[in-house]
Amino acid sequence: MAREHVSTFTLDVHAAPDSVQAVFLRRAMSALERISSKVPTKLLTEALAAPTDAGTIAELLSRAGVVGSAVTELDPMVPALARNVEHRRRLLELAGGALSAEGAGDTLGITRQAVDKRRRANTVLAVREGSDWRYPAGQFDEGEVIAGLPEVVRGLVSVGPWATLDFLLAPDTVLGGRTPLQALRDGDRNAVLRLVRANQMDGFA
Repeated sequence: MAREHVSTFTLDVHAAPDSVQAVFLRRAMSALERISSKVPTKLLTEALAAPTDAGTIAELLSRAGVVGSAVTELDPMVPALARNVEHRRRLLELAGGALSAEGAGDTLGITRQAVDKRRRANTVLAVREGSDWRYPAGQFDEGEVIAGLPEVVRGLVSVGPWATLDFLLAPDTVLGGRTPLQALRDGDRNAVLRLVRANQMDGFA
């Protein structure tokens, strides 16, 4: 029996009806309503197993091959965007998770304001998740930023933090199959910085 589609979304925001926030929520909820009306209940249940609200949405969209037309009817670009979301989620897993500014401050023994200052100076790696900055945990060791990592961040600042994290976590034959992050942990700072310079010359992005 086909499921009866019932609209249950309501807009409850502390913002003017014509504000950017309100318009965004209306469009987002409309899209999610249409997706949820077309995908199998099993898929929705699996998406709900994610630990956060954002994770639930990312999990649903990351299964674009299963969702199929339910997603592409909304926007042909959504499957590609979903794959990007999944790739970023995977990067953070490989990096040992991500810390908030407060968490990074606790790890480094400094204040949140000092963490923000280091981020702006490109001496610590932070990636954007929504409106928040998150700090990949793998860049820290024994209460310090791994030696050489600030130079990598500054060297790749033009490509952005997500591409920098991708670089740090990608095994490279030049490093004996290790990732640049592992090579930094092993003390091979110069080898990693040579790789950064090579990527700069190759137009790494």
